[in-house]
Amino acid sequence: MHKLLPLFCFACLQGCAVGPDFEVPEHSKVTNFMGAAATPQSEALAGWKQIYSDPHLQKLISQALVNNQDMLIAQSKIIEARARYRITDAALWPDVSIGLTSEREEELNSSPENSFDLKGYLSWELDLFGSNRRASEAALANYYSQEQARNALQLALIADVAQQFFALKEVEEQLKISLSTIKLREKELEIARIRKKGGIISGLEQRQAEVELESAKVKIPPLQHSERRIINQLKFLIGDANADVQGGNELSVQTLPKQLPTGIPSELLKRRPDVQQAMYQWQAAMAEIGVAKAALFPKLNLYAELGSESTDFSDLLASNSQVWLLGSELLMPIFNMGRNQANLTVAEQRAYQASIKYQKTVLVALQEVSNQLSNYQSAEQSYDAQRSLVLSSQDYYRLARLRYSNGVASSLDLMDAQRQLFSAEIALSQAKNDRLQSLATLYKALGGGWYELSEQELEKEKVVD
Repeated sequence: MHKLLPLFCFACLQGCAVGPDFEVPEHSKVTNFMGAAATPQSEALAGWKQIYSDPHLQKLISQALVNNQDMLIAQSKIIEARARYRITDAALWPDVSIGLTSEREEELNSSPENSFDLKGYLSWELDLFGSNRRASEAALANYYSQEQARNALQLALIADVAQQFFALKEVEEQLKISLSTIKLREKELEIARIRKKGGIISGLEQRQAEVELESAKVKIPPLQHSERRIINQLKFLIGDANADVQGGNELSVQTLPKQLPTGIPSELLKRRPDVQQAMYQWQAAMAEIGVAKAALFPKLNLYAELGSESTDFSDLLASNSQVWLLGSELLMPIFNMGRNQANLTVAEQRAYQASIKYQKTVLVALQEVSNQLSNYQSAEQSYDAQRSLVLSSQDYYRLARLRYSNGVASSLDLMDAQRQLFSAEIALSQAKNDRLQSLATLYKALGGGWYELSEQELEKEKVVD
């Protein structure tokens, strides 16, 4: 029994780790999104392919996720963080190596002598106070943090591509409306010139028709510039200057999901990659406190050698050539001008800063969802109102044209109705785009779209090889 006591003490020391243990924050007390009611359902947000149903948009997003330079950098950082974790984790285990040396030495007035060594070496820093374990814990948290940084970037990239795509659809629709209006006003101008020659209308009405035509033409160059700018931005996001970004359904055909389940705030905070990233950064900072605190205590190193020595290489493996060595080294910090204590203070303050940053990230997440829910609802209401205005403007233009054909209304009345219809149709295309833009922003705020994996596959991602 007494023989097992040293082993028991050794195991206890190996299991000891100074510094605070990190506890995952609870958010069950958060029940609403800063004034916006949370929906009771707990269903997960659909993947981005279910939200953005346009096949061409799906193709663009898929290309961006593969080729975008920032995504490639983020993926590289994950691989780097994983390697750093393996480096720190390896410090928990003994280092074992083998060496073969040969020497030839000659002293004055003596014959040369050969010596050969074949030895295995073992060195092990016993993690008595958990310095290496805390360092490994910090490295693992940093690895998870990089994963969440990648997820946050992916979430933003999906939203950016979708928003630029919808903006392109808006410009294309406005160009279509403008070109159609130009053709219509060219015909109206021809009629006005004929009526002017016949003395039916005055020169003022003809000039007004010319003004209306030119006012429609002047809108084309800015729209064409916007189209080129958006196309270039899409190519940049996709990471391919030769990508074919044009195509897909028209703006009016783009569909919206019937409902986006917001769930409850505690679920949102688990979904949002920026919140999870801040949490892992906090956890890593907490683990660094343990590393700094362990530096205040002694370090115990064990080392051993086993092998053989001989002056004749042929006798190197003989039994009488075998040698071994066991040793230990105890290092205790005594005087370093308060450096270790200062390092501990630095680690504690960084952990405190990380906790404040986490709290801020949570508040920002809740605020963003509240704001984007309001924005989404406002965009829906504006779209409905603008659609009603277009219907009324179409009816107004139809009646004005009928009255003009029957000689009851003047050409000025007709042009006024046409002008109102043109403005209403342009505004409706903007309202359509605003709806889709607000959808992308809300979906991003809800933390959706960065995953397409099942729960089991997501758990597998958490396993570091």
